[in-house]
Amino acid sequence: MSAFTLPLLEWLDIPAGQVTLTDHAGTFEVMPFQIAKYPVTNAQFDAFIQDGGYKDEQWWAGLAQPGGAPRASDWRDPDCPKLEVCWYEAVAFGSWLAEQTGLKVRLPTEWEWQWAAVGASGWDYPYGSAFDPLQSNTKESSIGRTTAVTDYARATSPFGAVDMSGNVWEWCLNEGIVLQNCQLQGSENRALRGGSWNNLQKYASATFRSHRTPRKRTFNIGFRLIIASDDTLPQ
Repeated sequence: MSAFTLPLLEWLDIPAGQVTLTDHAGTFEVMPFQIAKYPVTNAQFDAFIQDGGYKDEQWWAGLAQPGGAPRASDWRDPDCPKLEVCWYEAVAFGSWLAEQTGLKVRLPTEWEWQWAAVGASGWDYPYGSAFDPLQSNTKESSIGRTTAVTDYARATSPFGAVDMSGNVWEWCLNEGIVLQNCQLQGSENRALRGGSWNNLQKYASATFRSHRTPRKRTFNIGFRLIIASDDTLPQ
């Protein structure tokens, strides 16, 4: 494993399991993997920018680059989650980090994300069955902005992941309609999970599913990454 690291970059072990998604979307087997403890932060994403990430074509192979320069989140808060990032940018960052670390870094699928959020607990939220505005940065919390990814450090998933309920929506690898499609090419909507600081609690449930165009850049969408095992995607 490479010695390369980034601020607050920490990986958590996630065991194998089985996930049934809502909306009759199906049941999926999950192989063991590792997930980032926190969403990607401003400081982490800035390392990609400073390394020429938007100019190096190898990170964008097969992807549609977003128009214009990278949009800044509030750069005064390096530990807040990176916002204003489209799906293509999230994939490119993952490819860059994979090269730096020598690991199979990528976005999680919806089923990997949900398994990391609640496992087999049957909970609606990563920290328990009942919503708690003190453990999720949602509209009910009345904070009105994103918070540092460490601010809810006690509100962890069964596997230790933080900020999987509220703060920012998180891009997932698969398409939002045809879930088995995880290819990097195309313009079909991509899945989002987790809700955000300006959404109501129901959207921050671990089972709530959403999707948006992969070009979407907005003030409440971010992402986190995983280290994949071999052959973890549907064929």
